[in-house]
Amino acid sequence: MSSSSMMRYDTNYPLYGMAFSNSSSHPFRIALSTLSPSSSNKIIVVDQNKDQHQHQHQHHHHHHHHYHHQSNSYSSSSGSGSGTSGSSDFESLASTSLGFPATKIGWEPKESLSGVGYEDNGGRGELIATSGDALRIFDITKDWNNDIGGTTGTGGGYVGKNGWNNDNEANWSIKSRSMLSNSKTTHASLPPVTSFSWNPIQTNSIVTCSIDTTATLWDINTSQALTQLIAHDRAVYDLSWLPDSSDIFVSVGADGSLRAFDLRQLEHSTILYESSKDTPLARIAFSKKQQHMMACFGLDDSKIMVLDMRSPGQPVAELLGHQAPLGAIAWGAPGRGESTGGGWLASCGDDSQLLLYDLTSPLPESRPTSTKPVSRSNSSNPYALSPPITPNSQGRSSSSQGDPLEILPVRGWTSDSEVNNLAFSEKGDYVGCVSGGRLNVLSM
Repeated sequence: MSSSSMMRYDTNYPLYGMAFSNSSSHPFRIALSTLSPSSSNKIIVVDQNKDQHQHQHQHHHHHHHHYHHQSNSYSSSSGSGSGTSGSSDFESLASTSLGFPATKIGWEPKESLSGVGYEDNGGRGELIATSGDALRIFDITKDWNNDIGGTTGTGGGYVGKNGWNNDNEANWSIKSRSMLSNSKTTHASLPPVTSFSWNPIQTNSIVTCSIDTTATLWDINTSQALTQLIAHDRAVYDLSWLPDSSDIFVSVGADGSLRAFDLRQLEHSTILYESSKDTPLARIAFSKKQQHMMACFGLDDSKIMVLDMRSPGQPVAELLGHQAPLGAIAWGAPGRGESTGGGWLASCGDDSQLLLYDLTSPLPESRPTSTKPVSRSNSSNPYALSPPITPNSQGRSSSSQGDPLEILPVRGWTSDSEVNNLAFSEKGDYVGCVSGGRLNVLSM
C-alpha cells in the first residue's frame, strides 16, 4: 500500500463506521459514523474534493510503480506525514444526527442503484443503512430548488451539472427514510442491533442480528419483518449473505459458532465451525470472487481464520501478523489476470495496523477432491447447504489431518492510533480505514 498516494479527511468526532458508495459515478463517496457515549452521534457523507478528483484521475495512469515498490514490504507512516498538504482530500457533503452510535453503516448494493435519480426531482436518493438501536434507512438527496440544504448552513443558487460546482454541504442532505423495529416500545429499551447485511440479489431485503440471539429478515420497501428466527444460543454479533444468493446467509456470535441459514428451509441451520473453548466470534466476511471462501475472527483475538464452506469444521488457513485484538476484516479485489483464489483480504486492529494478505492463489486445502462426500440439495447450485454436520465428522475427510496453513501479510500500514474499521472501494483498488477522528484512504 503506497502511502504516497494516501488521501485523508479529518473530523472532530471519534469515527467508528465507514463504507464506500457502490456507485461508479462517485466511487470515493464515503459514509462515516461516529462513536460517542453521549447521544450526539452523527452520520457524515464525504466525497473527493475537485482538486483531488483531478489528481486521482491522473494518478490512475501512474500508480503502478508505487504498487511495485511496496508489493513485498511494509510501508509504514504515522498519520501525519506523506502525501497531503494541510487541506483535506475530501469534503463533507452532508451530515445528520444519530441518538445512538451506529454499530455498522453501509450503502445500498450497486444492483439497486438504477432506482436513484439525482437529476430528476422525482427520483430517490442513494440509500444508506445503519444498525444500532434499530435498523435505519436514510437517503442522501440533492436539494436543487431549496434555499436550505444539508443539515447545517444555508445556501442555494446554481448547481453545476458537472457534479462538482457547489457540491458542498448546502446542496445535499441526509434524510431519514424509515426506522425498522418489531417493537412498539421506546427504542431505548430495545436490544441493540449489532449488524446487518444488504442482499445484492433481492435488494429490498436486509437481514439484521441482535444481542437477543435473533436474526430478522426485513423488506425495506414495506418496513415489515418477513421472518425472525433464533439464530444462536447467545448474542449474534455479525452476519453476511452468501454473495450470489438471495436465500443463504451465515452468522457468528457469542456462543462461538459460525452458522448458515437457508430461507427455504429454516427448520434447521448448518453449523459450519465452532471455536475452541466457545470463544465468541465477532465478524464474518465472504470473498466476492470465491463465494465458498469466508473469513472470521474471535472477540479479542489477533488472528483471522479462513474457512471453506465446501469443507467446514476447521479453518483452511490462519492469517497472522496482528499484535493486538482485531477490529475489522474485508475482502477486496480478486487479483490480477486469471487468479483463482479468494482475492485480497485486509484487516485492522488495536495495534494501529492495517495489514493486507494475498489470497489470490488457491489455498491447498480448499481444492475439491474426489474423496470429499458430496451432499447437495440442488445440483445446479454447488454451494447449496447440505444437512447439518458437526465438526470432525465425515464432511471434512480430505484435510482433517492437516493443520491450517499459516499466512503472513504481504503489506501493511501503521496509523498513529487504533484502527477501528476498514472497507474496500467497490472496485477493490482502494482501501479506507478510520482511526481516531481521521479517515485514511490508501491505494492498493
